[in-house]
Amino acid sequence: MPHGAPLLLLLLLPWGSHCTTGTDGPNLCPARREEPAEGTGQTCQRTCTQDRDCSGRRQCLCDGDCGLSCVTPSRTCPWPVQIDNAEPRLAQASRSFGALMEVTCQPGFRLSKGEGAALSRCQGDRKWSLPAPCERDLTPASFCGPPPETSNGFHSGASYRAGGEVRYKCKRGYRLEGPETIRCQENQEWSGPAPTCHPRCVVPAQRSRVLYQGRKLWIQEIPQGQVQHGEIVTFYCRSQNQTQSCSYPAPSRCFDGLLPLPACYDEPTWLQYQLFPKRVVSEIHPC
Repeated sequence: MPHGAPLLLLLLLPWGSHCTTGTDGPNLCPARREEPAEGTGQTCQRTCTQDRDCSGRRQCLCDGDCGLSCVTPSRTCPWPVQIDNAEPRLAQASRSFGALMEVTCQPGFRLSKGEGAALSRCQGDRKWSLPAPCERDLTPASFCGPPPETSNGFHSGASYRAGGEVRYKCKRGYRLEGPETIRCQENQEWSGPAPTCHPRCVVPAQRSRVLYQGRKLWIQEIPQGQVQHGEIVTFYCRSQNQTQSCSYPAPSRCFDGLLPLPACYDEPTWLQYQLFPKRVVSEIHPC
């Protein structure tokens, strides 16, 4: 049931109830108001105060603005029905007196007070009560301007309407840093700046092992010899202590495509690497 329908339902509850005057309790049915009823196209049935005032199978029931009236509860209202700019739906299986029909405005239309739906009730004259018409919603929609661009990347998603999202991706060889999506907000502003795309760094060494992602690897074992922005590669340097030959770690961080070699790092020559691989700094015992 749409938002606002519970209030309408409470207002319509007296309809179809056995509300009679007497000393046992207050009269819950509104007084008969024929002019407002006729103004909405409703035809009031014979007035009554109790069932014996009615003939045949009719009962004395509350019929909206018509007040207590003689109606036949088993008589039904027509179905299906056509309502301009709206989609009607029975709220329950019955379409007899007192049954409810939910009227939902089509996209782009609203009721006069901004609601998207209303309730209609089967009346004693075997007609549905007339809800307010669905009118075109002229409220301007909230749109954001073009989403922010990012270098070395692009975004996808064509909806710049409030609630819409765009998704960012980086070009090949670049890594996304930051939220992958941003959303258009009701204030016509994007939920955040565009993420950034950083290149991958080439490891500037050839004949050594390094510590990368918790593993000690030869440079050739790192895919394409590249690491991503923000990652740390630990090189090995030789100790300057004259009494022993040992190695110690020297970390370096990839930033915007550059992975600087530590000043203490000494790249082995091709002959050192080929003839004495176990003497390469990364292979000697740690200090």
